[in-house]
Amino acid sequence: MIASLFFSTVQAQELVTATKKKPFFTIEASGSFELPIMDLKGSDGVKGLWAFRDYAVSTGFGTALTFKFGVLDKKNIQLRTYVTLGYSHFVNDDNRAFILNTSSGVVSNGYPFTNELGTGYPSVRDTAGISNLRINLPYAAIGCELGVYIDKKYRSSFNFGLDYNFNVITGRVFQTYAGGTETFNTFRANFRTGLGLNASYSYRFSEIAGFHVGSRFVMPNLFGKASEMTDDTGYIFLLDRSNTSLNPALSSDRNLGYFKFYGGLSLFFGS
Repeated sequence: MIASLFFSTVQAQELVTATKKKPFFTIEASGSFELPIMDLKGSDGVKGLWAFRDYAVSTGFGTALTFKFGVLDKKNIQLRTYVTLGYSHFVNDDNRAFILNTSSGVVSNGYPFTNELGTGYPSVRDTAGISNLRINLPYAAIGCELGVYIDKKYRSSFNFGLDYNFNVITGRVFQTYAGGTETFNTFRANFRTGLGLNASYSYRFSEIAGFHVGSRFVMPNLFGKASEMTDDTGYIFLLDRSNTSLNPALSSDRNLGYFKFYGGLSLFFGS
């Protein structure tokens, strides 16, 4: 009986001790709602894209997998490095179609420098039909995070992070003229880098499992902007660098931005 009592006491002490330790390694799986801002957000449907005003999206969703490593512990705080692999998907619809630098709705070589006659600059023109677009944004981020624990058992923490992210921006713009068939133009893969800021709350309801919720602000094309002429029918570049010699409408750099509101499952390992 004494032995049984002794082992029960030891196990209880080990459990309490384990739950009072900060995890060394954390995996977070998240789903998110994406809110475009700045030049990513559409101001006039899909037309805003062709008029070089913005990138015409209205909403989005995403998913991400984050790996965090504790590198420094000081009482109620923990400094972590992290790596995130994620994907964001933005969309919009329009009840108009548009004539670009060809009458078919598919851009040809020279866009956005030449119009359908091979001279001058193309001007976007409304026509009967429908159009929609999607922008795909897979990314990787490397950053550092400060976790501030608010309970004695180290179960709850507020987390604040900053990261450098690597983005491949692609997508496709579809349109159908009234009585016609659907055509599309494709964004070539555009590599850009930028910065991200995170603020989140996480809670560990058992030794290895918990949840997290948070928000994230991202500027994915801070660095590497470029504007290039179409070199293959049906393909367009991101055109985010000012270049009035390519087209007078490209009079300023365009900056993409979006908020992520996310939540998901957390797994904790080590101590």
